[in-house]
Amino acid sequence: MSSYATAPVSKGTFSAAQAGLPAGAGAGALPAPSFDQANALQYKLGPLDALNIVVFQVPDLSGSFQVGSDGMLNLPLVGNVRAAGRTAQEVQKEITSKLAASYLQQPQVSVTVTGFNSQKVTVDGTVVKPGIFPVSKGGSTLLEYIALAGGLPRQADPANVVIFREIGGKRMAARFDVAQIRKGLATDPIVYGGDTIVVPTSGVRSAWADFLSAVPAASFVARVGGI
Repeated sequence: MSSYATAPVSKGTFSAAQAGLPAGAGAGALPAPSFDQANALQYKLGPLDALNIVVFQVPDLSGSFQVGSDGMLNLPLVGNVRAAGRTAQEVQKEITSKLAASYLQQPQVSVTVTGFNSQKVTVDGTVVKPGIFPVSKGGSTLLEYIALAGGLPRQADPANVVIFREIGGKRMAARFDVAQIRKGLATDPIVYGGDTIVVPTSGVRSAWADFLSAVPAASFVARVGGI
């Protein structure tokens, strides 16, 4: 039996394929967020994001770089380039312009995002210290983020902790039993940048409780709407 259930907000069930999820997504895990080409083109860079920069036929200017905590990139010959709040394509255009102005004729530059490290994780609901937390470099789990939020008080409902995630442009949710995870009876899921963790209050009737009651005992992840 699965340690958690996932379902749409509206009553009723449907398959992972009907929910628009990748193949295999319904096998008892909330899929990792996908950063396809379209998303990457629109993504606004932030501090600590990782970039791969290639200057064609100039290996000394190519390599892996990280946006600084001040939102700047420091590059050989080019110097400082503001990255925070801009897309990779905008940064690429400025680097190309600066190289063309002083060092290279018709430089060919490619900038791609390799690490979305500036994203945050929100922990809300019945925890000791709700808040927004940075994503660690190696990735952290549900239990680790609950610990960062000070843990669960007595009134929390550990059996109905929900992770919300944006997957393929759709908002998805999965319900986890933290008590089972702590006992080693269920897997502690990886939490990604952009995720929201919500811990409900035990025994409280509310719109949130109504949402949880609409989550049947299923083994697939489904689209969330209206909450």
